[in-house]
Amino acid sequence: MKCGRTSYGRLQWLIFLLLCSHSLQAQHEEQLEQLPEQEHAQLENDETFQEREARTVRQLNLNTADAASLHALGLLSGMQVEQFLAYRQLLGPLISLYELQAVPGFDLPLIQTLLPYVRAGNDLEPVYHLKDYLRRGKHVLLLRYGRPLGNGDRMKNNYSGSADKLMLRYRYQFLPHLSWGVVMEKDAGEQFFRGAQRQGFDHYGAHLFLRRPGRLKALALGDFTVNMGQGLIQWHGLSFGKSANVVQLRREGEVLRPYASAGEFYYYRGAGLTLKTGRLEWTAFLSRRSLDMADSSGSLTSSGYHRNAAEVAKRGAVLQYTAGAVSKWLLPQGHVALNVLAHRFSKPFIKDGAPYRLFGADGHTFVNAGIDYAATWRNVHFFGEAAVNKNREYAVLQGLLAALHRNVDAGFVFRHEARGYQAFYANAFGEQPAAGNESGLYAALHIRVNSRWQIAAYADVFRFPWLRYRIHAPTQGYDALAALSWQPDKHTAVQIRYQYKQPATVDSLIPAQQFRCQFTMPVVARAISWKCRVQAAPAAWLVHQQFEARWRQWRVGAGYTWFETGGEKAVYLAGQGFPGDNALARYAGTGWNAQLLVQCRLGGAFTAWCRWQYAPGSNSLQLQLQCGF
Repeated sequence: MKCGRTSYGRLQWLIFLLLCSHSLQAQHEEQLEQLPEQEHAQLENDETFQEREARTVRQLNLNTADAASLHALGLLSGMQVEQFLAYRQLLGPLISLYELQAVPGFDLPLIQTLLPYVRAGNDLEPVYHLKDYLRRGKHVLLLRYGRPLGNGDRMKNNYSGSADKLMLRYRYQFLPHLSWGVVMEKDAGEQFFRGAQRQGFDHYGAHLFLRRPGRLKALALGDFTVNMGQGLIQWHGLSFGKSANVVQLRREGEVLRPYASAGEFYYYRGAGLTLKTGRLEWTAFLSRRSLDMADSSGSLTSSGYHRNAAEVAKRGAVLQYTAGAVSKWLLPQGHVALNVLAHRFSKPFIKDGAPYRLFGADGHTFVNAGIDYAATWRNVHFFGEAAVNKNREYAVLQGLLAALHRNVDAGFVFRHEARGYQAFYANAFGEQPAAGNESGLYAALHIRVNSRWQIAAYADVFRFPWLRYRIHAPTQGYDALAALSWQPDKHTAVQIRYQYKQPATVDSLIPAQQFRCQFTMPVVARAISWKCRVQAAPAAWLVHQQFEARWRQWRVGAGYTWFETGGEKAVYLAGQGFPGDNALARYAGTGWNAQLLVQCRLGGAFTAWCRWQYAPGSNSLQLQLQCGF
């Protein structure tokens, strides 16, 4: 089937008849879908979901929470966090959660989403001892299994291992003070207790993380992540770029975080600590890891797949030694921090003759240093970072968030990264995830017309001053988005969105356009809900419908997707897997897909999920069992 002007025209009028959910869950799903393909390895970092799940047991006290704790929930934008902290500083501790309605930028849907994870009131924080740290937390054991049905032999012919995918994780959490755990994973196609994987699982990880009030603020042993500034030097955590959540611009989080996910690339392994003296915080860390290297040119591989002889040959091909430090001065309305990071590799990075790699990584040792800050003045919040590498190539990012009115927020980001600037784990706000060779200016506006209607829009112009992979000339482009949302009650939500983008390429000057709409509404109050999404571009379209029913301890979901991408890139759809797995369903070409998801709570401790997916030529089954005690 060929999608031309006729089918595109039919879908255009459907867009205005269908609606789109604008809940926080829908925003998160959209941000996952917008993540570039080369950053999909980050999706295995589910620390934010684990944090929220643990907060259902030990809720966050809003009267004592700092900015990092609020951001760790993954539900609030930078502007909302700043507005809440300013409100609390001006009027004192919250007496009740109902008081959140008076905080600028907080509407009823947001407050309803926060309720399971937070608390308020004037009750005193208890004093805990070591035995409390060890006894009063929650143990969680998670087993996840997946296997293709009917086409396992095809995978066996291509890879050396079985088609089974298996992940096992145990974690103990006593928030916010203590966390430890282990994680093991085997990907589909990898061997298990034989051949190249005689040790069993392909990936093993373990961590111990301690937070305490006082001088020793944090101690990390084993696996941990590091986040610095605005991501120009280092940002391991899952972070997003442009989306319909137009004013979510600022990177925010603790420097050290525990790592208990199955991803095999975006973390360090070693030790780190944070000390606090008055308004000064000092963080230092050391790491030693083996990484996969693709070839002698020094291309690191982040997928973590070791399914055949070629992939096994890359495994642990290079050792990475890392040392870093952060010195942060805390201010009443912000902070100033100095960041330093150094990597030493056992094998050198060697630039080949490709022109686009003229400013690429070269040598054994790489050093970055920089300064970042955040400051609030009245209703304007400023943030930024400046960094430089050992070759004296620099990068700058400057942004601001402004509450122009109680119901109007604006955001701006300027960034400039020199063509020779390099940083291995950089993930700053911008058009591309890799560091260097980009300049741009972003502006956004978010308007809450009333409790039901919202308008969001952004515009971004960007430029790449040097060549890129498969792009043989400097290029520039622009991107614009507008979204209209309607939420008449907490069960019904609507959004219509239009995006216009001129890609920074030399082969095609045709702008990319996309209409997207989606709705969520109850069919039977609190029992059955219906979600529908339609998106269309000149040569591609997708229609997705999903029903969900709840009855006592059971939850059943059924979905159907019909798509044609034509010559466009693949389309990704989030929210199709288990809770918290950040899975993205990939659709390319022409076809359809159906799935069924069943969840059952077995008593108070066990929860089981089963997911079956079918498409022509593809059939798979996934199981998940979680035990919490």
